[in-house]
Amino acid sequence: MARTRTAASVLSALLLLALLLVAGCSTPHLDAPPPSHAFADVQGTALGREIGAAAGLHPGLSGFSLVVSGREALVTRAVLADLAERTLDLQYYSAGNDLTTDLLLLRIEAAAQRGLRVRILLDDIYPPTRRFGQRAAALHPGIQVRIYNPFFWSDDWDPVRVAELLVDAERLNRRMHNKLWIADNAAAIIGSRNLGDAYFDGLDAGNFSDIDLLAAGPIVAEVSQSFDVYWNSASAVPIERLGAALDAAAAERSRQALRARTAACEDAASCASLVAATRKGEADWLRSKIGQLIWADADINFDLPEEEKTPVASGVEHGWVEDRPGGVRTESELLIVSPYLVFGDDALEHLADMRRRGVRVAVLTNSLDSTDSLAAHAGYARQRETLLASGVELFEMRPQAGSSRHGLTHRWLQPQAGSLHAKVVIQDRRRAIVGSPNQDPRSRIHNREVWLTVRSAGIAAELAALFDEASDAHHAYRLELVNSDDGPRVEWHTQDRGEAVTHSVEPAASPWLKLWRAVLGAIIPEHLL
Repeated sequence: MARTRTAASVLSALLLLALLLVAGCSTPHLDAPPPSHAFADVQGTALGREIGAAAGLHPGLSGFSLVVSGREALVTRAVLADLAERTLDLQYYSAGNDLTTDLLLLRIEAAAQRGLRVRILLDDIYPPTRRFGQRAAALHPGIQVRIYNPFFWSDDWDPVRVAELLVDAERLNRRMHNKLWIADNAAAIIGSRNLGDAYFDGLDAGNFSDIDLLAAGPIVAEVSQSFDVYWNSASAVPIERLGAALDAAAAERSRQALRARTAACEDAASCASLVAATRKGEADWLRSKIGQLIWADADINFDLPEEEKTPVASGVEHGWVEDRPGGVRTESELLIVSPYLVFGDDALEHLADMRRRGVRVAVLTNSLDSTDSLAAHAGYARQRETLLASGVELFEMRPQAGSSRHGLTHRWLQPQAGSLHAKVVIQDRRRAIVGSPNQDPRSRIHNREVWLTVRSAGIAAELAALFDEASDAHHAYRLELVNSDDGPRVEWHTQDRGEAVTHSVEPAASPWLKLWRAVLGAIIPEHLL
């Protein structure tokens, strides 16, 4: 056994050396695959006609509905796949290998069997996402899968893949963080959810709290255009050209595993949600959703897949409604929701200036106990005193252990501890941004992102109500900067069992967690947080 490990280590070292010698200057040359585009005949499908009839009552506007709970998010994606008649386009940063992705794969396969063109574009930073693409492509010839900005030398986290990342960091740090689900170029889901159990309330503990927008009407053609730009870019490589497609035997094993896992899930809540939606009927579901839409003016913005990113004037990553050309200056309030919060110097000054002119600035982010990124939290922790000193209100999500003991049920949280993952900006409770960008250097500098700006008091009011609920003392810590003999320090205020509680040190987190955060914060460059 020791000899085998030694041989494996030598082989890994040789591969690493070879890659270090050649990877920086010799990525494989691949001819551009044939381009394809969204179908323009939206009225040629039942989904398009139903939505078109509703849109006709609101000329020039698009319809929007918030998708808050994970179960609703799963059902919405599944039913749109069931309703689609011509095309299904998916664009995701991350996808899992679990029950909810299997349930969605069944819908995707059924769509392809009905003759739909299915296009799936996936980022390649996480190996399980490529494996999701492999499983999807193996289900049906009509399912096309492309990988954005792929690793060429390995499809798993091994020494070769790590070496490729090190020697080709400038390219491989450019990741596609977009999240889109588009049916028949008539309806789309855009927001912060990736594909996986944690995003659809599929876990007993540790689910993500997210926000999506269901969009319908004219804006969907623009969403599809953003997908096409990525799909037809030089960075989108067909999965079979990477040598990653499953052979016939592996494909059959994958199909059998998919069916076995989904056939045995009757008792799972995720399955129950889909069964309930199917029992209601897709047509009735669609009419109900259309009736709930809020019609408003909106824009879609997205980073181009390969070009350098343009800095945001305010420095507040994608929270820049007031500073873009033709935008509206914030008058009274800016609310920001971001799981990872590391502002640049320009943004810190911009927020301080807003406070000086009387604008309320309030931010909801993760606490140390709820974050899934200790490195990003390290960057945020270094800025807390500066933000509080400038008058910015800070709220940190508090993991909820057990059922809530008060009358307010938090729609963003599960009964067990979870992590905030939503990305939202609300301006004056009249305009809102929903999409994939975080307020951090990685989103500002490296990641490709997509987001909607919706000018609707209705949508903004719903999101602001969620913010108010999530920042309530029963659900979050409210941070205050207080003076002490040793200088300014941060306090965390919350409520427990109806009693006010004040923490003079960072609450709940273990000393080891704080130490590991400090180590990561010291060794990881800030532009990668």
